[in-house]
Amino acid sequence: MGAHARVSDGQRRSRWITYTATGLLVVVVLIIMAIMWGTRTANATATAQSKAKQLNEQLVAAGLSPVDPDVLTKALGTKGGQLCADPAGTVAKVAALTTGAAGPGQRPVIAPQRLIEGAGLVVKVYCPDKQEQFAQALAGLHLEG
Repeated sequence: MGAHARVSDGQRRSRWITYTATGLLVVVVLIIMAIMWGTRTANATATAQSKAKQLNEQLVAAGLSPVDPDVLTKALGTKGGQLCADPAGTVAKVAALTTGAAGPGQRPVIAPQRLIEGAGLVVKVYCPDKQEQFAQALAGLHLEG
C-alpha cells in the first residue's frame, strides 16, 4: 500500500456536504453583518443630524449665527469631536491664538466671546457631562467682549 489512502465516495460526499454547509453559513453571517453595519451607520447619521439641528437652535437662541447642519454633522459627528474629547486642551488651543506672524511681530489675540459661547453650546449639546471641565478651563481667560 502507498502512503496515500484512498478516499471512498461516501467520504467525498460527506466532505462536500460539510464544506458546502460551512460556506453557506459564512455567507449568511456576512450578509447579517452587512445589514447590521448599514443600520448602525444610518442610526449614527440620524443622531448626528439631530444633534446638529439642536446645536443650531441653541446658537440662534443665543444670538449667534447658525452653521450648515452638514458641516456640523461631519465635524462633530455624534460625540462632539475634539472639543468633547478634551475640553481643557481645546480651550488652551483657543487661548493660544496669535496673529500668525513669527518672531517680533507675533502677538497674542484675545479670543472673541462668541467663539467661547459657541464652544460652550457644543459642549452643552454633545457632551453635557463635560460642562464643568469646560467651565474650569475657561476660568481666568481674558476674552474679548
